[in-house]
Amino acid sequence: MCRALLLLCLVLVGCPAEDPGVCAEANDALGAEACVHAVPDAEAWEGIAPRSGLADQVRATKYLVPARDDARLPTLFLNAHTVQLHHDLLAEGFADRFPALSPADYLALILPVDGRELHAGTVTEYIDGDAAFYGFTVWDDPEVAPGIDVAQVEGAHAGLSAAWGLDPLVFVPSSARQSADAAGWQTDVPIRAAPAVAYEPYTQATGYGTVRLLDREALSAAVADASIGVQDLLVLAEAPIDVERVVSGVVTATRQGELSHLNLRSAARGTPNCFLADAMTELAEWEGTLVALTCGATALVIEPATLADAEAWWDALRPDPVDVPAPDFGPGAPVPLLSVPTGDANERVAAVATYGAKAAGLATLYQRVDPAIRFDGFALPVALWQQFMEQGSWTADFGAGDETVSFAETIDRWLDDPAFLADAAVRRERLEALDVAMQVAPVDGAVLDTVGAAIEQAWGTDAVMVRFRSSSNAEDSVLFSGAGLYESTSVCLADDRDADEDGPSVCDPDQPDERGVARGLKRVWRSLWSMRAYEERDWFGIDPRAVAMGILVNDRAKDEQASVVAFSGNPFDTEDARYVINAQAGEASVVAPASGEITEKVLLTVEGGSVTQILRVRDSNLVPPGTAVLSDALLESLGAHLAGMVDAYPLDGATGDVLLDTEWKVLADGRLVAKQIRPFLR
Repeated sequence: MCRALLLLCLVLVGCPAEDPGVCAEANDALGAEACVHAVPDAEAWEGIAPRSGLADQVRATKYLVPARDDARLPTLFLNAHTVQLHHDLLAEGFADRFPALSPADYLALILPVDGRELHAGTVTEYIDGDAAFYGFTVWDDPEVAPGIDVAQVEGAHAGLSAAWGLDPLVFVPSSARQSADAAGWQTDVPIRAAPAVAYEPYTQATGYGTVRLLDREALSAAVADASIGVQDLLVLAEAPIDVERVVSGVVTATRQGELSHLNLRSAARGTPNCFLADAMTELAEWEGTLVALTCGATALVIEPATLADAEAWWDALRPDPVDVPAPDFGPGAPVPLLSVPTGDANERVAAVATYGAKAAGLATLYQRVDPAIRFDGFALPVALWQQFMEQGSWTADFGAGDETVSFAETIDRWLDDPAFLADAAVRRERLEALDVAMQVAPVDGAVLDTVGAAIEQAWGTDAVMVRFRSSSNAEDSVLFSGAGLYESTSVCLADDRDADEDGPSVCDPDQPDERGVARGLKRVWRSLWSMRAYEERDWFGIDPRAVAMGILVNDRAKDEQASVVAFSGNPFDTEDARYVINAQAGEASVVAPASGEITEKVLLTVEGGSVTQILRVRDSNLVPPGTAVLSDALLESLGAHLAGMVDAYPLDGATGDVLLDTEWKVLADGRLVAKQIRPFLR
């Protein structure tokens, strides 16, 4: 009966499976069958769903079902023999429908409860005792409430069932929240839990790390502030969709899908990953302990480990170490960007060593492009940071009672301490305490006078708000971008000269607090030793004793019309030469949009230095419908300037497929200015 209905559905106008040509696009693009629109029988099911290695599952694959009338795809099932990730299918198989699709773009398609374009999840053939059934999941974001509702599950079920010819599909909740919500639903969709299993391995391997027990909220916070990393073994109360940090292993107290992102990432790295019922209780005694954890075929094994064994394992897991230019602490004076030596490759390396990569990169750019797209500004050398680190001191206990030592000596001693090196919790506690001490430490008066004089010379007044931007020697390189690791802040010299410490700022009455120079310097300098920055550099093997922080000082934009991130190619498709432009209205962030904000995305075809085609892929939701953040005229100007940068900006022997990753502002007066440039290895 089901099969007959399926065959009838295939010829009805409006049936989700009516468009067999859509999967043909993906099949042609990937050179193999990537998806199908219907599963009429067991033979078809076996053709797209690989056999599962899990205890209660026979086969599994993934699906997409339209959640809106304007969805760009009909119902389809991935052929998991060919492609395992939704993102890969959409980005590579349907590149014309989902151009320049980033991982964040993909999540925005499937996770929001309100407004999602596509329902996404798994379809699995389960074994329950001597019987079998087919179950489907519907993914939502466990960090955002509320979760999916019964109407959405019914919608996904209807789309799947119309293209399904086997036994009826049942809904299988994929999280504790979904299980609790589903218990109160009134629906004709059958609902049942996955069969009970006590232990299940996904990646059988051994990993070394410090055990961390985290519930869902703690995991989200730890990912956001980078307080977990390669030296940690995570025990999670609930299996997440993914863990966006490299860790040494994962044990979850709820089951994972065999094709989950978490599972696939762990398998690719060869790190242990398994499910253990009551894991939070069973492994509680090991929390904070350095261990070797093995996810075996039939059981989990855990035992204490030595730091030497752990470090050897971590080193093998990391990518090849990244070298950074050794800091040059000689020059101590501010230098205008147009005066930084950048004439050849040696001078540009020296500029990074002296002023940091952000200042060196912008100086290199500004000396080679149209003055109309330049901010005013200058560079503060890393020597001023080093002076602060050596002159600043605090009192701390290094194991033999309180001592007063400099900030620089503190870092050196911690880098020889096994507890600091092996335990992320210890490292975080110490770095946060050091940050507090740096925040209240004085800055040398001569340095403040020097920086103040440079501001007045550059802008002709002390009453202008300027921007202090991080410029370390460990960022903006081909092998290590360091994007978002360090702090930037706005500064007003006049606030230091108004004879009080009360706001608002002299330079900007909208700023309720004063924004003095010392505060700004320390905010940038301190960020070099944030937990997030330390962990990211550590993963890439950057020598912590080789890093230093300069500062780029340039105009502070206020009331800007738009912020823009522009790539000189498609960062997600090596064969797409179109420039990818992401923009957002006003002061809203493009790089880290707030929850619910959607950026404008545009693809530019550029030939002979001019824009020949503008393809608007996605609209911003912060502007009225039917309007754009960037006009065609602005996009044409941006494309032409970016093409000029491609021709003029030296990449100094960088190998591989390297694009330019640039950031821009559209100022209140409509002027387009470039604020940052870095190479991007595609």
